[in-house]
Amino acid sequence: MSQFTSVTDEAITIRLELEPAMFKLNGKYVLMHKLPHPLAFSRKAANLREVSGGELSYVYVFKRIDMDPMGFDDFARNLCRDTDWLKGQCHAIPLDARACVMVVATGRPILFIDTQGSDYARYVARLG
Repeated sequence: MSQFTSVTDEAITIRLELEPAMFKLNGKYVLMHKLPHPLAFSRKAANLREVSGGELSYVYVFKRIDMDPMGFDDFARNLCRDTDWLKGQCHAIPLDARACVMVVATGRPILFIDTQGSDYARYVARLG
């Protein structure tokens, strides 16, 4: 697990390496990737502006969703709306951590979603 930070007069660049972790869940092995630092999760945030503060938890990513910026913006306007692509995206891991779907779009914050078995973004953290 390493972190690289570069600072110039024009930009700050942070590189976080994800650490692979294997879990045996329901008799099957699932590969996840752990972020090196915990993130603050908001519960039932209505939109992106409400994603702040909350409980710090370590994050294990089990799925990445790439979206175009317009699709991301539509999703982020109503985080409590059920979505087909979050249906069934839940893993209970045997740690004090969250198993998450990572949502990525160009020019947007990276979202980490723990559905807790729901079809919407019940717990959300962000980078950026």
